[in-house]
Amino acid sequence: MNYFFEPVNLKQWNMFNNVKNINHVEHMLATKEMKLNDIVLLHVGKQCRNKESGIYSWGVIVKEPYILRNSPSEYCNNKNTVDVKIKYIDYEKPLILSKENKLFNQYRTVHKLQPDELKKLEKVISLEIFKY
Repeated sequence: MNYFFEPVNLKQWNMFNNVKNINHVEHMLATKEMKLNDIVLLHVGKQCRNKESGIYSWGVIVKEPYILRNSPSEYCNNKNTVDVKIKYIDYEKPLILSKENKLFNQYRTVHKLQPDELKKLEKVISLEIFKY
């Protein structure tokens, strides 16, 4: 199983408005190396002034990479896409604050976490992510 960092631009896709409950399935940008049951960590960056920068949600890939077609209203239209089932979301505060835990670089696109980043992550949180 692999873990991926997915930056979320709330101006393009506001997960706090769109994800109404756990098990919600959403299209997200993908890399070709993503597989079923990989974990995706959703990170809100500094572009949103009313939210602290950090990871607010995580989900599980339920459909491997494909090109999303005929969905012009979707951000992922005509792009490499995976379907992610949301397993955790906090609408108020991040699960992991970016400023307190320098776990990841501020990646601009979806990015696979490296072993050293995963070791840091395991020290910071003990969640369902690692039991899943």
